[in-house]
Amino acid sequence: MTSTAVIIANWNGKKYLKDCFDSLRAQSCKDFKIILVENGSEDGSEDFVRQKYPEVEIVRLEENAGFAKGYNVGIQKAFEEKNIEYVFVLNNDTKLDEKCIEELLDLVKKHPEGGSIQSKVLNFFDPEKIDCAGILLSTDGVATNRGYGEKDSGQYDNEAEIFGASGAASLFSRKALEKTKLSAGEYFDNSYFAYYEDVDLAWRLRLAGFKSYFCPKALVHHVHSATAGQISGFKAYYLNRNRFFTLIKNYPFCRLVLILFILTPVRYIFLLFRVIMKKGRKGAEFSGQSKGAVAKE
Repeated sequence: MTSTAVIIANWNGKKYLKDCFDSLRAQSCKDFKIILVENGSEDGSEDFVRQKYPEVEIVRLEENAGFAKGYNVGIQKAFEEKNIEYVFVLNNDTKLDEKCIEELLDLVKKHPEGGSIQSKVLNFFDPEKIDCAGILLSTDGVATNRGYGEKDSGQYDNEAEIFGASGAASLFSRKALEKTKLSAGEYFDNSYFAYYEDVDLAWRLRLAGFKSYFCPKALVHHVHSATAGQISGFKAYYLNRNRFFTLIKNYPFCRLVLILFILTPVRYIFLLFRVIMKKGRKGAEFSGQSKGAVAKE
């Protein structure tokens, strides 16, 4: 019986779906079902999937409920089947190597204490660059993609325990999700909408005694920030708001005070300084005063 469900939350991502679903069809392991949560798309995504990929189960939401709730709806639907032991949450802008799901399942079975298994995510357009090898936390609680932007030179070719798994392409066990859920059907925190929902879940998994592992042989190619864009007001707002949510929810009081009142102000002052300096250099370039300096950046 099918033991795994692939959960994809989609919002106006029709142009990415062919690569994603074709790669799922080509998997060496066939022991999984696919659930697409249609987050109120208006680009014909649902009709496209129904026509081209009839094996996909579609759950439609009338409006964009965000990644967190979108994933939750899909997971809840998957768990209606008692035999589903794992869910693989997957961004729509991805393409999997043919042994990806097989490798993830092999690793999670080696580690029954593993609540989540992170795939090795590569840049879609430049597969020699790492996109994500797990969640990495800085001293002040800022979460980044482990290895992001690094050239893939074999430094992430070993299985390893990591802080947590990214929501872009990771496998979660039913046991871990059920034990750490916030309420019925709420595995990721719905209030996050997008960004840091995976970081918050990673904290809850760790606090509940589960571990997360990196699976270097499970390869996924990802168009980074395809839905929200590389730089946008939407992304900046939710990244910063949800970082504070995660700090307040999961950090001990003394550490929280240090981060909020010392480390975070220093970070924002530094970022402001960089923005001012960058604008100054661009202005100088525009006026023809420092083309050489700007060209070296």
